[in-house]
Amino acid sequence: MIIIICGSMPKLVIIYGTGSHNTERMANAIEEGAREEGVETVLKNVNEANKNDLNEADAIAIGSPNYNHAMMPTVQKFLNGLADIELAGKVGLAFGSYGWSFEATQGINNKLKSYGVEMINDLNIKRMPGDEELEICRRAGSLLACKIKK
Repeated sequence: MIIIICGSMPKLVIIYGTGSHNTERMANAIEEGAREEGVETVLKNVNEANKNDLNEADAIAIGSPNYNHAMMPTVQKFLNGLADIELAGKVGLAFGSYGWSFEATQGINNKLKSYGVEMINDLNIKRMPGDEELEICRRAGSLLACKIKK
């Protein structure tokens, strides 16, 4: 028997920081949406993530809640550590929960753009995502998946 593999499945890597699990809920819903489109996904808390997780990714979603008018320090450190890997041409999404303002997602977006990532619109959900907001997150995952399917 001969097995022929005609290329790998498109891959979305989702990395998030979370304080009260709101951004984690968003990350899970983004993953659900992408999987429904038949895309391979990797979902990791930033504390378990490694920059090498992004090597085979076609799309990257990075999430952080807004924390003291900025992204979480662990997410900032992770993003700063990506400077020496090739991210140009990948599709990206910045996402997170917030109370008053959007500095976390804006910072993620700017950093990924500086690495050559083609960003889609940021996804910001106020505080804890409910059913409607989780559906918006699933649609964002679906959109990312559709963008990387060849």
